[in-house]
Amino acid sequence: MFPRCLSSIVSWRSVAILAVVASLLQVTNVVLTWQLRQRQQAAAETAAAAAAGEVNSGSALKVGLRGQHSLFRRRDYHLGQKFSDDHQAMLSHIAHWSVLDGSGEFRVAVGVLRGSGAEAGQDERLDGRDEQSVPISQGLTLVTQCSLARLHHLPPLAKHWQGPVSIAVFALSGEVQAVVQTFHLLRKCYPEIKENVTFSLVFPLNSPTSPHLTPTADTTPCEKIFLEIHQANYDFKGVQYPNNLLRNIARKATNTPLMMVVDIDMTPSLGLHDSFISYAVGKGLFGDNSGEDKTVWVVPAYEIKDDVKIPKTKQELLKMKENGLARPFYQELCLKCQRYTDYAAWEKNKGGKVGHVEPLYEVLWQDPWEPFYITRTNIPPYDERFRQYGFNRISQVCELHVAGYRFLVLDSAFVVHQGYKTSDNFHSTKDMEQEKNRILFRQFKGELKERYPESSRRCY
Repeated sequence: MFPRCLSSIVSWRSVAILAVVASLLQVTNVVLTWQLRQRQQAAAETAAAAAAGEVNSGSALKVGLRGQHSLFRRRDYHLGQKFSDDHQAMLSHIAHWSVLDGSGEFRVAVGVLRGSGAEAGQDERLDGRDEQSVPISQGLTLVTQCSLARLHHLPPLAKHWQGPVSIAVFALSGEVQAVVQTFHLLRKCYPEIKENVTFSLVFPLNSPTSPHLTPTADTTPCEKIFLEIHQANYDFKGVQYPNNLLRNIARKATNTPLMMVVDIDMTPSLGLHDSFISYAVGKGLFGDNSGEDKTVWVVPAYEIKDDVKIPKTKQELLKMKENGLARPFYQELCLKCQRYTDYAAWEKNKGGKVGHVEPLYEVLWQDPWEPFYITRTNIPPYDERFRQYGFNRISQVCELHVAGYRFLVLDSAFVVHQGYKTSDNFHSTKDMEQEKNRILFRQFKGELKERYPESSRRCY
C-alpha cells in the first residue's frame, strides 16, 4: 500500500505545478492581448492616415508616416534572408520606407537603387565618345516599367539607349527578395545598368498565392540570371497589373527635365538620346521658362520580325519595310491606334544625317491615337485606375491633348518592337479587360471636361 504521507506530498506538488502552469498561461494571455492591441492600433493609424488623404499617389514619395513605419516594426515585416550587406540594406529600406499608393493596395519604393551617374549628378558616357558628361539639369531619361519576368529586356535596352533609365518593377509579395537580388546581379553584370539605371519597386500588400522564388546567389553567372523566371504576361495570381502606377513611379524617380516613356520591349533608334539632347540644347529647351512649353515630340513606332536585327538608321528601317521585314506598330491589331502618326509623310522624307533629329511636321491628336513620345517630366500623370490591358496609355495622351499640348513628329527617330504583334499572342482575359477599361475611359473623358473647363478640345 502507498504510504499516506507520500500521497500527501505528491498531491501538494501536483497542485503547485498546476498553479505555476496557470500563472504562465495567464501571463501569456496578457502578452498576446497587448500585442494584438498594438497591431490594431498601428493598423488604425494607417487607415486614418489614408482616409485623411495623407497616403496617396501624390505623396508616394514622402516618408516618415508614423503609422506606417510603426506598423512595419510591429509586424516584423519579413522580406527574406540575408545574402549580402547591400542586399539586406535594400530589403530594410523597402520594409521601412516604402509607402502606400493612392488605392491602398500596393506598396511603393521609389528609387531604391540609383545609377552611379545619377548619384553623381550627371549623365555619364561609358564609351568615351564625349569629352564632357551631360549635366542632369540638361538630361533625358528613358522611363519604363515591367514585371520580374520581363526584366530580361533591360540589359540590351540600357546598352542601346546609352543614357539614364528609370524603371519601375512590379513583383508579387513573395518575389521581393528575388527581385532585389536580381537588381544587384544586373548591376554586377552590366556596366550600363550600374551607371545609368534607377530601380523602383511596386508590390501588392496581399498576394497569398504568390510564388516564393529562391533568390539566385551572388556568384550566379550573368547568363543564368533569368533562367528560372517563367510567367505569362498579365498573369499575377489574381492581382491586376498596375501599369499606369508603375509609369508614374518610374517618372517620379527621374531627376532630368526630359523623359521618353516606352514599354520595356520597345527599343529606341540608336543615338536618339544624344541627338535629342543636342536638339534640345540648340532650341533652348533647358532654359528658365522651358517648363512652360507644352510640346510632345512623337517618335514613330514600328515592329520588326523576330529573326532580324534592330535597324540602326531610318534608312535601314525603310529598307526593311520595303523587304517585308518591318511594318507600323500594331498594324494588325489596331492600325488606327497609330495611323495618325502619318507614316506615309514620315517615310516620304528619307531622313537627314545620322545623329541629327528635328521635328518634321505637327499632328493634331485624334482618338484613338496613342504615340510614344519625348516630353517634359512635369506633364499630367497617368491615371492609375487603368490596370491590366487596354486604354492605359491613351488616357494620358488624351489628357495632354485636352490640356493644350502640341504633337510634333520627329524625323530620323523611331522605336521598334522585336516581333510582329498578332492576336494569338495575348493572354486569355485580354478582351474582358479591354472592355472594362473602355467603360472607364468613357468616364475619364467626361472627367476631363471638368478638369479643363476652359479648353475647347475634347477626346473624340
